[in-house]
Amino acid sequence: MHKFKRNYFYVSFFILAVVSSILLTVRVISEDMPVIDLWASPLVANLDNTTIFSGFRWITELGSGTFITPFTILFSLFLWRFSKDWIASFMVVLGTFLGYRVNHWIKVLIERERPRIMEEAEGIGYSFPSGHAMGAMIAYGLYVYFLTQNTKSKRLKVWINIIGVLLIILIGFSRYVIRVHYISDVLAGYMFGFIFLMIWIGLYHLIVRMKKRFFYYKSQT
Repeated sequence: MHKFKRNYFYVSFFILAVVSSILLTVRVISEDMPVIDLWASPLVANLDNTTIFSGFRWITELGSGTFITPFTILFSLFLWRFSKDWIASFMVVLGTFLGYRVNHWIKVLIERERPRIMEEAEGIGYSFPSGHAMGAMIAYGLYVYFLTQNTKSKRLKVWINIIGVLLIILIGFSRYVIRVHYISDVLAGYMFGFIFLMIWIGLYHLIVRMKKRFFYYKSQT
């Protein structure tokens, strides 16, 4: 029953993410500024050179390519070393990097301009959806998933989930605070990232089942 409720929860959020991302994308393509951006943008308009801005400017680096790339490789090696699951290790690396490519393709397709350019914070190119929000959802989501899969302590699993969720939220939100993205870009990044993450985890389990079936048939011959 517990597993059914958990699966129902993820399926419900997956469907919600798909519907919401489609509606938001259509709204942005229509060139009408979403209401949430009209409301939210003025809230961060005067935060430059403040402590809040500096703090989120630091947090945003946790979702940058210069941090995510080496960290993902190190994490995959750690995962391979302690779980002996080379498929999971490979899926973490490939999923993280492919997620950023998917984000790039969506951006090129939508061609939404940023609220402002900030090269030192990777705030260049098109805006929708946020690459940091989408990338954090995918990368940190994979870290959390495979860490909890290989952790027996329930308390530790809870803390891994809490820390992972907080990092994903803060990294995406930082892009809005430093004004290199609209808040709708960040929300769309979360949605697209969650969709990719669920599909990728499902693909991982499919590959694992195929591997087990292959070796089962091989052992019978």
